[in-house]
Amino acid sequence: MKKFRALKFFVRRKARDESGAATVEAILWLPMFLYILALSVDVTMVFHSYSRIIRVVEDVNRGLSVGRIKTIDEGKARITADLSNYSGVKSDIKIIDNVILTNVSVPVTSLAFLGAVRPMMDKNVMVKTQQYVEY
Repeated sequence: MKKFRALKFFVRRKARDESGAATVEAILWLPMFLYILALSVDVTMVFHSYSRIIRVVEDVNRGLSVGRIKTIDEGKARITADLSNYSGVKSDIKIIDNVILTNVSVPVTSLAFLGAVRPMMDKNVMVKTQQYVEY
């Protein structure tokens, strides 16, 4: 009978003990925190890639504008080479009335690192720039 009394006392004491309650809540919230972390990494990568694409397109426009890049095909090749680590890059360059019009499209799937931006994965990042011909 003495053993059962000790066991009963032990079970009651552990039932009232709340020292593990925070662990359970942390385990329940951990997936949400990890998803938010992954989402912030993906959004950061997309914005970083967007600024890099803008820089490359503006460099090509400037090269065409001052005559350093001679032809439109050379400009397209330069965009493709500079953005070679992204798959599915599509570029279009036109010169209309001494204005260089450049459109570049890159799929979000090649920009996102972890894939947490699922609703945006079928979209494209579009960069459209214009610059006057200076030569």
